[in-house]
Amino acid sequence: MPPKTPQDFVPPPLFLPLRHELTSTTIRHLLEVLDDVLKGEKLPRLDKVIAQPVLPAVSDILSQLDVFLMEVEMQMEQLYALLCEKVKGAGIIEFSTLIKGTARIEAIRTFILLLFLAQNRRVSLWQDEETEELYIAVGNLNIARDEKTIS
Repeated sequence: MPPKTPQDFVPPPLFLPLRHELTSTTIRHLLEVLDDVLKGEKLPRLDKVIAQPVLPAVSDILSQLDVFLMEVEMQMEQLYALLCEKVKGAGIIEFSTLIKGTARIEAIRTFILLLFLAQNRRVSLWQDEETEELYIAVGNLNIARDEKTIS
């Protein structure tokens, strides 16, 4: 639920004494009349507004973040197990082969998980510039690093 915004207090209009004759009024007289009207006005009691936090508590955010990160870790392990199974422990697989027959959103999720696996150095990724095919090396092949040292 969005937090409730506090209502601003808008005072009622002040009714100043009317003068029907065509005389000028000095600033001093106007200020005295305003002061008298304000002193006679009853101000409603403003109850103390209990400040409610705009953002959720840090502990709530961290628990949600921990659950999210655990879910990502679990999906990374599942993808790594699938990669090891497809390449029989160590080998190379094409990204197009890996995502064949999956929905576009699943292919995107798989790619993001591959980036996490590459960051953890569990897989190596490289792309052929001519065919634009993405290759995934699983295991201790380090082919992507070897090609970089040769070039």
